[in-house]
Amino acid sequence: MTPACAAGLCGRHWAAWAMSLATSLPMPFATALATSLAAGVMSPGAAAAPPLVELATEPLGAACMPYPDALRAAAAVVSTPSGRAVFQAGARPASWSGSFTRSALSLDASGTPQISAPQWDAAALLDALPDAAALRRIYTSRLELGVRVTVPLAWDALGAAQRAALNRPPPPARPVSDGKGEQRLAWLRGDRGQEERQFRRRASILGDAVNSVPVYAGAPPAGGAAGNGGAGSDSYRAYYDSNQSRRPVVYLGANDGMLHAFDAASGAEIFAYVPEALFPMLNRLPDRAYVHRAYVDGPAAVADALLAGTWKTVLVSAMGAGAQGVFALDVTSPETFPLGGGALWEFTDRDDDAIGNVVSAPQIARLRLRPGAEDYRHFALMSGGLNNHAPDGNADAANTSALFLLALDKPAGEPWRLNRNYYRLPVPAGEPGRVNALSAPALVVDGSGALRFAYAGDLQGKLWRFDFSGGAPWRGAAEGPVFVARDAQGVRQAITGQPRAVIAPDGGYLILFGTGQLFGAGDRDPARYAQQSFYAVLDGNPGSGTGGAGGRSELAERSLEGLPGAPLLELRGRTFSYGSGGKQGWYVDFAGTASGERSISGAALTQGQVFFNTVLTGASYCAPVASRSYAMDALTGLAPGSEGLPLSGESTGELVADHIPGAPATVVSGAAPAGGQAGGRTAVSKRIAAVNVGARIPGALPSARTRAVVAAGRAGWREVANWRELHQAARARAAPPGQRETPREAQR
Repeated sequence: MTPACAAGLCGRHWAAWAMSLATSLPMPFATALATSLAAGVMSPGAAAAPPLVELATEPLGAACMPYPDALRAAAAVVSTPSGRAVFQAGARPASWSGSFTRSALSLDASGTPQISAPQWDAAALLDALPDAAALRRIYTSRLELGVRVTVPLAWDALGAAQRAALNRPPPPARPVSDGKGEQRLAWLRGDRGQEERQFRRRASILGDAVNSVPVYAGAPPAGGAAGNGGAGSDSYRAYYDSNQSRRPVVYLGANDGMLHAFDAASGAEIFAYVPEALFPMLNRLPDRAYVHRAYVDGPAAVADALLAGTWKTVLVSAMGAGAQGVFALDVTSPETFPLGGGALWEFTDRDDDAIGNVVSAPQIARLRLRPGAEDYRHFALMSGGLNNHAPDGNADAANTSALFLLALDKPAGEPWRLNRNYYRLPVPAGEPGRVNALSAPALVVDGSGALRFAYAGDLQGKLWRFDFSGGAPWRGAAEGPVFVARDAQGVRQAITGQPRAVIAPDGGYLILFGTGQLFGAGDRDPARYAQQSFYAVLDGNPGSGTGGAGGRSELAERSLEGLPGAPLLELRGRTFSYGSGGKQGWYVDFAGTASGERSISGAALTQGQVFFNTVLTGASYCAPVASRSYAMDALTGLAPGSEGLPLSGESTGELVADHIPGAPATVVSGAAPAGGQAGGRTAVSKRIAAVNVGARIPGALPSARTRAVVAAGRAGWREVANWRELHQAARARAAPPGQRETPREAQR
C-alpha cells in the first residue's frame, strides 16, 4: 500500500495526479518516478532529496463527489466604465469544459452587495460561432533563428517540433507519430466533427479554469499605474491619449492550453494564445481517455510598462502546474495582437533550472538599476515556484528558493542571460531534505515608483525582506529572515499566501500574512493538520538591514473564542504600543486543528482594515469544505471599531459552508458625517463590504460589512510659510534614493 492509500488518499484524485505527473516527464525520468509512486518509496539515491509537492489540478473536493454540472473557480471584482462587475470562471468536470461569466455588482441601501444573474457566458458565445475552428483568432509563438515570432495556431504556421508534438499519440502509447496532429489541432481550435469518434466530447469548446484568476485591463490611468513612475512624461501622455478609447478586456488562463482575451462588455473572444512550452502536452487534450491536468492554470498580471522607450500594456502569466515557467504578452492593442507586439517571451526551466511551477501571482515592477541615478527598467517579478527539483531533465538539485526578475524589454532575438536581462535572487538554503519555495511578495515602492523592498514568506515559515537599494544585480538583496512563523510548540508554519504591507505608526512597515498550505490531496490528510495563524509583524527599520520580531513572544496575542463550528467567533485581546518597550505586532491562532483551518490566499487591505478568508478542509479527505471570513483592524488585530480598553471582545470570523477561493474584494461606499474635530477638521464614516464571489452561493458575508471613520475636509488652519524649505529638507533627510518608500497596497 502506498503512503497515500494508507492516509486514505488513493482515490481518483491521487491516481490522476500520479499519472499526470509521471507521464509529463521525459524518459527515463517518467519511468523512474512512476515506479517510485507505485512502490510508495523513492529510490535510495534520492532519499535525502526534498519530496515533490503534489499540485492538484481539480477544484477542491471534486474528487470526492459525483461529477457535478459545474464548479466555481476564482473570480475578480473590478470597476468598469459601466459599473462594478464580477467575472467568474468555472469548470464542468463531467466533460472538463469551462464557463466564464460576467455579472453586475451593486450595493443596496444598507451597503449589502447584490450580484445579478450572469449577463453573458463566454463559453456559450464561443459555442454559438457557426465555424469556430475557422473564425477564432488563436496564436502561438516559436523561435526562428533564435528570434521569437508570433504565428497563428495553424498547421502550416507551426514549427517542425510543434507539429511533431501534435502528431505524437498521448501516453501510454509509445512516442511515435500517428499522423493525427492536424486533426488534433482542429479539435483544439474548436472543431467538433470528430468528437465521440476519435476524440472526446466537450460540453463547450472553452476549457475549464481551476486555479487561474481573471485579470481586467481597461484604459491606462491618467496618473500612471502604481509603480511605473514617469507617468507625467510626454511619452506617457501620448500613450495615455492614444489608448483611452480602447475596449476593456478581461483575460483568463484555461486548461484548454490557452490564455483567452475576452471583450469585457460583450464576452466575445478577441484572441487566444497557446504558450509554446505546453506543446508537448497538447496531444492529451483531445484523447478519449483524457485525465484532467493543468495547462494555463496560474495567475496573471497586467500593467503599463516602459519598454525600450515606448509605453506598453503587458500581461505576464504563470502556467501553474501546467509547465515550469511564465510567459509575457504585449496586449496594448488586443485587436491587432500579433501585429502590435504579440508574444514577448517565455521563460522556463530550460532557461534557468531554478524556476519551477509558478503558482503565485507574478507582478510587474519598476526597478532603479543604479543607486541615486534616474536609470530604470521594468521587470516581471515572481517567486521561483515549486518542484524545480523534479526529474524532468532540467532539475535544480539544490531546490533553490529565489525571487526572479525578468526584463520585460528583452529583445526577441536575445537569449536569456543571468545578470543581464534576468536576475535570480536566492534566499539561504532551508532545512536539508525539506521542500521549500517562496510565496508571492508584497512590494514596497519609493516616491518615484521604483521598487524599494519586497517581503516574501516561504514553506519553512520564514519571512524574508529583499532590499533593492543597491542597484543591479542586487547581490545579497535577501535579508533576514525578519521573522519565523512558529506555533506555540515551536513547529514552523508554512507561508504560501502573499503578504501585505502597511505603514507602521512610528515608521517602518507592518507585514500581514497567514500560514498554512493546500497544494494537493496530501495537504487534506488530517494526520498532517497543525495549528495555523495570522500574523502582523513590525519591520521597524528596514533600511538598516535589521528589524523584525524574534518570535511570537514579542507579539501581542489575540484569541478567538467559541466552538470551531460556531457561526461567529469572539475576538479578544489587550491594547499595546509598538516599538521600543512595546510589542512588535500581533498574532491570532485559528480555532483548533481538527477542522484543518488555514490561510492560503492573502488578504485585502482597505481603510486600515484587513480582510481575509481561511479554508476549513474538515475531519477527513472527503469531508465538506468550509471557509471563514475575517475582518480585523490591521494595526491592533482587534475587530474594526472596537475600543480595546482594557480587553476587547467583538465578533468576527463568519463561517461559510462552502469553499471561498481567493481573498475578498472590498467595496467602499458612503461618506456620512461622523462629527467634527479640533482645528476645523471633520470626520466621515464609510461603509466597507468584503465581497466573496468564488463560493457556489455568491454574496457578501454579514461579518464582512464594517465601517471606518476617516478624516476629511481641511486638515488644519496653521499657515506654513516656509513649506518649500521644509519640503526640500525632508527630501534631504530621506533614505536613498531620496524619496519616501510607500507600500504598493497603500497606493491602491
